Amino acid sequence: MLVNVKAACRVYREETRMDWVVLAADLVGMALVALAFIHARITDHATTETLQIATALF
Repeated sequence: MLVNVKAACRVYREETRMDWVVLAADLVGMALVALAFIHARITDHATTETLQIATALF
């Protein structure tokens, strides 16, 4: 019984590893977009293209 639980846990870890990598990449991307949006809104020297890129992703 313990062997079956260990095997199931190993399969679960292997199958969900990619999900965690994708989630982490999504969170990093979302943080970068948020920082770009904040930077574009705060700075007075932001170009129109920067504002368009920042607002298009939201």
